Amino acid sequence: MKHEVIMVCPPWKQYRIYKRSHRILTDNIPPKMLKAMLAFQFLGECLEHLVSPNHIVFIWVTEKFSDECKDYMKRLGYQYQQYLIWHRPKWKRGTSEEVFEYLMVYYKDALFSSAITFPDPLKSPFTARVKNRKRKPADAYTLIESLFPNRSKLQVFGYTRRPGWNVFHHNNK
Repeated sequence: MKHEVIMVCPPWKQYRIYKRSHRILTDNIPPKMLKAMLAFQFLGECLEHLVSPNHIVFIWVTEKFSDECKDYMKRLGYQYQQYLIWHRPKWKRGTSEEVFEYLMVYYKDALFSSAITFPDPLKSPFTARVKNRKRKPADAYTLIESLFPNRSKLQVFGYTRRPGWNVFHHNNK
């Protein structure tokens, strides 16, 4: 099945390791690098084989890794559209600091660039709390579902099960 709306939550902490993977000889790959290579190769294959020609990608990234996200998506041939913001609590115990997570919007076809108007990210950020770090705010799903009600949806590296969404992990068969 080809999907038209894709939401991705990749392991950005592994991306810096993945970027160095081309410098390593194939007979001596460290375990962390192999894990990073498999994760980002899986994501690239999903974005190549599981999408329809006219699709849009929503990709979660913390502000710390936003440049890495832009670099990776540009290498895959995607154009940056805009971002939406999630103001979420910091996950480390004992702190009450909050961080921003961005839901960045990418596309390959000009169809989506002018046809869809997203809300202003600073005027309407996602503020929902979630129970654990593997979850994303329900209002982000609601927004995407309202913008694309009849489109097939895929979540890569996701953990939230919702009606109308297919979920894939890189360790699924």
